[in-house]
Parts: sequence; C-alpha cells; structure tokens
Amino acid sequence: MYDFEIERAVGEVERRRAKKVFVQAPDGLKQFLADFVSRLSKVCEVYVSINPCYGGCDLEDDKAAMIGADMVIHIGHEKFIEGAEKVQTIYLPAPHMVDVKDLASLAASELKKRGFTKVGVLANLQHVVHVGEFVRALEAAGIVPVVDRQTAGLVLGCRTGGAKRIEGEVDAFLFIGGGEFHPLGVAMDVEKEVFIADPYRNEVRGTVEMVKKTLSQRWWAIMEAAKSKRFGVIVVTKPGQFSIKSAEKIAAGIRAAGREAYQLVGDEVSPERFASFPFIEAFIVTGCPRIATDAYQDPNRPVLNEAEAWKMLEIIKPGNR
Repeated sequence: MYDFEIERAVGEVERRRAKKVFVQAPDGLKQFLADFVSRLSKVCEVYVSINPCYGGCDLEDDKAAMIGADMVIHIGHEKFIEGAEKVQTIYLPAPHMVDVKDLASLAASELKKRGFTKVGVLANLQHVVHVGEFVRALEAAGIVPVVDRQTAGLVLGCRTGGAKRIEGEVDAFLFIGGGEFHPLGVAMDVEKEVFIADPYRNEVRGTVEMVKKTLSQRWWAIMEAAKSKRFGVIVVTKPGQFSIKSAEKIAAGIRAAGREAYQLVGDEVSPERFASFPFIEAFIVTGCPRIATDAYQDPNRPVLNEAEAWKMLEIIKPGNR
C-alpha cells in the first residue's frame, strides 16, 4: 500500500556505514513497518520510536543519540528546516500506491458541475505522486489545472505556500489526500473554495462548513482569551517548532497589558499537561500553529497559536480597554 523504498534505505545505511538506526514514522504508518524493519535488520540494528510523529518538524535526535544511533530514518515526511538534524537523517516520503484514476475523473466531474474553469491542484506528501493523474482528468473535462512550480503542488504540514502563490490564477482548489489537516490549513489561508479528493474513502467533498466551524471556534477562543488575567505561554522544544523569542515577546505584551504571563516549556502539548496548571485561564502555544486549532477545544480555557495571540494582544493592549 505504501512504498517505503526499502532498498534505498538499505543502500543509505550501508553507504553511511551505520550500525544502529533509529526509525521515526507517524502512527498511521507504523502498522505497515514489519517488512521494512525485518529487511533493515539484516544490515544494522534497528530501533523504532513508539512516540507520535507529527511532521518533519518533530525530530527525535535526542532520543536517537541517547540509544547510540548513528542514523535516523524519518518516514512519511520531508525535511522541514535545513540543518535542524543533530544526527544524520534521511527522509522517506512513503507514497500511497493506489489507483486514483476513477477518483480523479469523479473530482473533475464534480468541479465541472460547479462551473469552475481553473483549478489549483494540491496534495500531501503521500499523494503528490498522483498530481499528474488529476491534472490529466481535469484537462479531459475542459478545466485548466494549475500547479505551483516551486512545490509541484505539495502542501507540507502547516506550509501552504504552494496554494497561496497560485490563488490569483484559480477559481478553486482540489486537494488530494485523506483527513482534514492539510486541506483545512489551505482553506484557512486562501479565499477560494477547497475540495478534497480522498483516496481512502474514494470520495470528493467540500470544506466550506468545516472552515466556518473552525473560524467560529477560533474567534471564540481569541475573545475568551482576551478576558483572561493569567496566561501560560508555551515554548515547544521540538527542534522544528522551537521559538523562544516569539514566546518572550508575547509574554512581554501580556505583561504590558497588565496581565500575568507564566512561561512554560514542553515537548508534548496536551490537555493532560494543562491540567497541572489550574490557575492559568488561557494558553498560548508558540510551536506548530495547528496545535491550538486542531486538538484542544477546551470550553473553559482557550488555547491560541502565535498568530491568534497577536490578534488577542491588539484587543487587550493599553488604550483599547
């Protein structure tokens, strides 16, 4: 189902003369690793992380170094920040090898019915290999496909530049992939409608209602946070998410508005971690911007990302109260 490029991985291990290898993969791909690990174990000692892995920004070099690994194989993501790795690392995208011809035709038909004439084509890393199939289907339906040259249509984590650069050229976007993480990120960053071509469900669906719900939740969180007196400003220590300068500036802004700011540090951000600080009324996460928008809808204590925190600070800054 997924191509883990095992021979490439073995070749890289042998070329680099790695003796002990640390493997990272997102939870959705771990279940398919048996053959990969068995083959790799013939040329080196293999350790597989049981921790969640959210992207190329979520490196576990410290854990790899702790067990004495001299190489990391990061599956399902691409390099996120140049030079972030402390242990030599290779990235295996693990494309989803599935026939999408019928899905591409269905997507083209649906978009044509809606009257779109120019459509931007996007995909996550597992499905960017299928962009060409969807381009051909759109062209066959009389629709002009537009693909960002710089990214070849790839949406990587919270980076949606591949959509924003071509927004002015299209009437709508078609995203290839499962789930809602990537297409919601695109839909929140552009003003054109985004449709999802889902290879797992073999369906095409829109994002309008999802975006309306999310925007409503985010503005609620901003306005509720503006009422708070005590804030927890969280510095995330994942290598690709570490942003202490931003956290310090936000904490200073909170204090300048006459509120209290507690500076917190952590690797994993979750409601369980928040529970240890009952005196804090609102949290600001300066790591991945999607942590706040996707995972933590606490009805009692709002959680903001960095961009939302700056909007909130505009509301509470001296002179606006």
